[in-house]
Amino acid sequence: MRRLVYIVAVAIAACAVLHAQSNLEVQGLGYFKDRSLDARLAFLHNVDAKAAIHLDAALLEDSAFLLLEQMKRKGYLEPALEGYFTGGDKERRVRWEGKYSIQLEVDFVADAALFKVTPGVLSYYDTVSIIGVDVIDSKKLERFFIPGGALFSGKQARVFTYENFERREGRLLRALEDRGYRSAQIAVRKVDVDRVSGAVQVRLEVELGPLFKVGPVERVLIRDGVEDEVQVDMQKDVLLTRTWEQAQRAELRNEAYRAGYPDAKVTSKVVSDINSSEGVTYRNLCFKVDYGQAVNLAGIDFTGDEETRRSILTRQVDMEVGKPLDLIDASAARRKLMSLGIYQEVGMGFEPRVGDARKLVYALTPSQHKELKLLGGWGSYELARLGFQWEHLNPGGRAHRYEFEAKQSFKSTLGDVTYSIPQFMGSGLTAYLNAEYSFREELSFDRTTQKVAAGTSIQLPKSGVRLALEYGLSKEDADRDNTANFDSTEDATVASLTFKASFDRRDDFLAPTSGYSVFATFKTASQWLGGNVDFQKLECGGTYHFSLTESTIVHGGLRLGAIVSSGAAADNIPFNERYFIGGENTVRGYVEGGASPLDTNGDEIGAESYVLGNFELEQRVFARFSLVLFVDTLSSSRSGFFNDGSDFLYSVGLGLRYNTVVGPLRLEYAHNPEPRPEDPSGTLHFSIGFPF
Repeated sequence: MRRLVYIVAVAIAACAVLHAQSNLEVQGLGYFKDRSLDARLAFLHNVDAKAAIHLDAALLEDSAFLLLEQMKRKGYLEPALEGYFTGGDKERRVRWEGKYSIQLEVDFVADAALFKVTPGVLSYYDTVSIIGVDVIDSKKLERFFIPGGALFSGKQARVFTYENFERREGRLLRALEDRGYRSAQIAVRKVDVDRVSGAVQVRLEVELGPLFKVGPVERVLIRDGVEDEVQVDMQKDVLLTRTWEQAQRAELRNEAYRAGYPDAKVTSKVVSDINSSEGVTYRNLCFKVDYGQAVNLAGIDFTGDEETRRSILTRQVDMEVGKPLDLIDASAARRKLMSLGIYQEVGMGFEPRVGDARKLVYALTPSQHKELKLLGGWGSYELARLGFQWEHLNPGGRAHRYEFEAKQSFKSTLGDVTYSIPQFMGSGLTAYLNAEYSFREELSFDRTTQKVAAGTSIQLPKSGVRLALEYGLSKEDADRDNTANFDSTEDATVASLTFKASFDRRDDFLAPTSGYSVFATFKTASQWLGGNVDFQKLECGGTYHFSLTESTIVHGGLRLGAIVSSGAAADNIPFNERYFIGGENTVRGYVEGGASPLDTNGDEIGAESYVLGNFELEQRVFARFSLVLFVDTLSSSRSGFFNDGSDFLYSVGLGLRYNTVVGPLRLEYAHNPEPRPEDPSGTLHFSIGFPF
């Protein structure tokens, strides 16, 4: 109910934002689409969306033209528009349809205007035939115009407009150019639009032309008015593509930038073409580098932000005044300024723009410094999760940030405060301090954690690896229903060092379709660090995603963990630190934590080691809607690394998945073929987010 109230409140607020101008309104497409067009008109006219505006002939005619064009861009090629205008006691009705034409007198003025839109028939790609291209698979050729990735593609996913048709033609020709066919062109173009059904049949005949490869390459360097010609023989069988040419120009330009010539320009021209008998044309190119004037750095300045301390800003620019102005270093400094996380945009320029000594100027556009974000979610165990996040950027002008987050669900409470310092001590490290309080009702016990931590993290830009090291001191309490059948430390002070490493190469972390990710976490707790327990905890795993067909995706995940101690486990491994597997993101035949080992009373006591495997076969039915078949397996041990008391559990299930901007909405049922006596035969889950 709380979540429903929240959704309704958000919808009402959105409606208020999209409310039309008081005297200019659009109707005909439904409430939300009408309000969207109202807002679009206000933006294009640069007027207040809620205020009354002066409705002269120019504004009304412009509005009619813009509305017709908006409909055409949405695939309605023959929209109609009726305007109802009132002024004083008079009313006027005007109609626009087909090709736009002026309808109102120059001196016409209205007090109020209502535009009623009749969109007409939606045009969509029905069939696409491309003849003459044998270097790209026919199915891939069709995908330039008709999207794939699903068993069924509705009309909305295949909308035809003359604008998107031209863009997709261009992408086809660029794809051929990337394969070396630089002179490929559309020889015959036939587009048939059925005005009744909206179906569009496209037929293209393409002339590929010869295959172009790189021939001899000449370089001409112009420095201080003196030309130095260098000829370079390239290796054979290198395709001549736009990408190859851009790489050559970038290499030559960067050499000049490094030497202190920020005005360097690189041009290229064709010297000659040599046609071979195999249908290949070897192109002889000449790259000319005009270095321009040598420039020294006269100074560094920052504009647009007077709040941030200049010592922090100048620390980002590792350049020496009086030395040659290295544009590569200047661009690297711009990226470092952006990485502070307090700027929406960082521009770079020179004062003066010409001369042999120039000041480097960074134009800084600060981000919103204080922001409140509402949080929401849903899980089968916790049900509704609501909360907020407060973020303050750049407090005191130090480029630091602090965040406070609070969440409440039917099963848990969380409060978290983090203060972070980017580029700590001039390095690439981000340092942080964190304090956290959490309470959570598990199946057979309640857990409470109070924790403070200090750590550093770094993102290695070239490798994509993220590393973190943290010292934490936490008070961990477990309030168990029954303690007689399993002995464990319920109240512990844990002082630990934790090392984390991760590497992510997925195409989309919210709903991946390809790529992989790996992670590892190692935690060592010791009395020497300030606690009263000693143990080591390792957890690692990874995921892999790939496509079997255009619409069939395979997801796989493997994760394992183990807790060990040199002393007695009952005295050194806190109950809260044990692994409680089960739920919507692990073994879906069970509720949260329900797949962990049990004591003789049937209560969950957690595992000291586990291996978890997840496998999914996702079939895209429509662009956003999928059917998922999955298998989840778990092998876990209540004591040591599979020493005794090991359980093997598995679930098989079927799910429905709908992709949204915040991740997939999931409705899944998992069946347990071989449950323990205390286990359910299966569990139904409704949740948000990708499971692994």
